Amino acid sequence: MRQKLADSFSELVGKVVIGSAGIFPRAYLKYAEGKGITFEYPLFGKNPNIYAIQYLAKKGIDVSSYRSRELTPDMVREADLILAIDRRIRDEILHFYPEASGSVFTFKEFAFGASQPDLDIGDSMKLPDIDKKTGVWIWPDDYPASYITEIEECLSSGMGKLVEHIQEK
Repeated sequence: MRQKLADSFSELVGKVVIGSAGIFPRAYLKYAEGKGITFEYPLFGKNPNIYAIQYLAKKGIDVSSYRSRELTPDMVREADLILAIDRRIRDEILHFYPEASGSVFTFKEFAFGASQPDLDIGDSMKLPDIDKKTGVWIWPDDYPASYITEIEECLSSGMGKLVEHIQEK
């Protein structure tokens, strides 16, 4: 998002701070545990997903030094807009931060409107297979690519709305 804004609307770059942070919805953690998947703690401070690193590298964007971080109350208070990958994450944010109502949307909801039949990117309850010997997560071949493609489509389609949002502030 930061790169798309800089490429197409460089005059707005100094007017907005774009950050990334996440949460692990309770339902997701419970579902994963039921399937035998436990997450390494701490949950944050990790490298980006290898698929994201490779995809962005092809576009000339190096995110290999980035580390994930947990969404904090201060971040929520300071944000004019929070975009979530899916409804489960959006709803979890609103559960813990009801004061953020009106500024938390899924990417698809923001880009295409709330009337879309599917407001989620990917399947939030889709879990990888795990290699029993190495513990490495194994995703179906097409899943990472389709997931990244959906994110790219939302970013491209939602850029006009994002620019409007920035200009209104």
